[in-house]
Amino acid sequence: MSHRPTASTPPAARFLPTTREEMRARGWEELDVLLVSGDAYVDHPSFGTAVIGRVLEAQGLRVGVVAQPDWRSTADIARLGRPRLFAGITSGAMDSMVNHYTAHKRRRSDDAYTPGGAAGRRPDRATAVYARLARQAFGDACCLVAGGVEASLRRLAHYDYWDDRVLPSLAAASQVDLVVYGQGERPILEIARRLAAGEDPCGLTDVAGTALVPKDLALAGLEARERGVLALPAFEEVAKDKRAFADFSRLYHLEHNGANARTLTQRHGTGAAARTVVVNPPAATLTTEELDRIAELPFARDAHPSYGGAHIPALEQIRWSIQILRGCSAGCSFCCITEHQGREVTSRSEGSVLREMREMAARPDFRGTITDLGGATANMWQMYCSSEEAHAVCRRLSCVYPKICKFWKTDHAPLVQLYRKARQVKGVKHVFVGSGLRYDLAHHDAEHGQEYLKELIAHHVSGQLKVAPEHAAPDVLQIMKKPGIEEFERFRGEFQRYTKEAGKEQYLVPYFISSHPGCTLEDGVKLYEYLEKNGWRPQQVQDFTPTPMTLASDMHWSGYHPLTMKPVHVVRDLHEKKMQKALLRWGDPELRPLVEEALRRTGRLKPGKRLVTRGVPWKRNAGWRPAPRAGRKP
Repeated sequence: MSHRPTASTPPAARFLPTTREEMRARGWEELDVLLVSGDAYVDHPSFGTAVIGRVLEAQGLRVGVVAQPDWRSTADIARLGRPRLFAGITSGAMDSMVNHYTAHKRRRSDDAYTPGGAAGRRPDRATAVYARLARQAFGDACCLVAGGVEASLRRLAHYDYWDDRVLPSLAAASQVDLVVYGQGERPILEIARRLAAGEDPCGLTDVAGTALVPKDLALAGLEARERGVLALPAFEEVAKDKRAFADFSRLYHLEHNGANARTLTQRHGTGAAARTVVVNPPAATLTTEELDRIAELPFARDAHPSYGGAHIPALEQIRWSIQILRGCSAGCSFCCITEHQGREVTSRSEGSVLREMREMAARPDFRGTITDLGGATANMWQMYCSSEEAHAVCRRLSCVYPKICKFWKTDHAPLVQLYRKARQVKGVKHVFVGSGLRYDLAHHDAEHGQEYLKELIAHHVSGQLKVAPEHAAPDVLQIMKKPGIEEFERFRGEFQRYTKEAGKEQYLVPYFISSHPGCTLEDGVKLYEYLEKNGWRPQQVQDFTPTPMTLASDMHWSGYHPLTMKPVHVVRDLHEKKMQKALLRWGDPELRPLVEEALRRTGRLKPGKRLVTRGVPWKRNAGWRPAPRAGRKP
């Protein structure tokens, strides 16, 4: 249900224009850049469309936004007119297929990035659909640039879980001129600058952080590339041969370091119809100064008033959060954050973070609580590779696995100081950390790790601290690139100790993944046994969903580990997926038949026997006795 804007809702003039009337109010008859997004328009630094729009605006460009356009005609997408420089296209903050479907490929009934949480406001594969509409509306002369997570994860041939096949690069399959991947500020500014200088879009073949299909490959200057060019196996080869696909995955995953990555090429098609996708090396990572400037642009930190104050779940989740870093150096196999934001961490300065806190505290609708002071990984702030020489040649996929790199600067002292200063900001009552925590990093920091954990647990937990051990079986954790369960058990003890010292009642909430590549039904049962033994009854379980270009997704499709080429167990059968998920949610009586079936298949439960948990038989529709709290006797 929509609600009227409150007195604190910023006026439309605080936002980038979304209508002709808003353009004319600024004295504009034409846009330089049009941004089209599958999300509602929220002017907040956690929403990519807003960030790119504000960055371009800061360069003096006239930028407008069309959010969640009707994709059944060109009328909506064309309502602001053809832009002078280019139209930027994105599905939004999420991949549109992940946004629409569960891991079991069922249609979702809500959308957190839409007013009222309503589903159905964007199409499947939204980036390609919007690009087609923009091409119809603005003609061949208009430069189209795709960006965002959906574009990043489809810049090359990729496995698509929903079609269950390998699809071609978005650059080859859509009607865009350029695909921006990774963090988009640097590439988008260069594209805008060169187009404004009169350069033809066909000449933009060398912009770092972009992929494209040159109309004339000879003009791409591949022979002159300083680091050389790596020709990847052709689309047709990787689409039909799973082993070739795994080898292809290994090749591109080793080319993520902007300091040494080569230009990648991949042929799509055969004969006269053949085209070559060119993926330029990643753009240079933003500096602290650049990230500070971006974070402190004049965001309204609210949804556009045209929504009438309607509830937008994603905004409410992050409205009072502060992003202190970008990127993640963990490189977990299942995570697309490092595939999109990159494996290098950029941290904001302490001063910038505190300035944002003060501005937030001064807002009339602020109630005193910062819901999250973090990022992709909360405690990687101000961590980086300490050796320029090592970084220049490094091809590791993770700075922290299988062990933390000796050059990775793991020091929590700056973060401890930030937390203490944050608590002193006038008007701020609570500063919580809701982002992911790498407790293995804290354990590695012999000098300040325990100080950090004590500070975090005593002052920055909202009652529940969410952490992600992900699994208990060593072989599965190895494939995930996550630390062993003993590392979690150590942290669990520390959490209980520091909570007690603080005189608080707060709880640890562990997250686990079911059906990850490498996880057999036997491994799933081992995880169940670990959970049951410790009294963990997870209410929310992440069932593995393959997203394009992640290492785990490539394993799911190929059946091989790309880095070793060894076979990997893959759960393709939906019934087995349901069993593995049920094993994690073993406290739900409705899932008892699936749990019992899994236990019988693995020899834990004899035919005809019923499951008894801690001496209490399960009773359907009668509830169940809560498990004893971890560390206490039943």
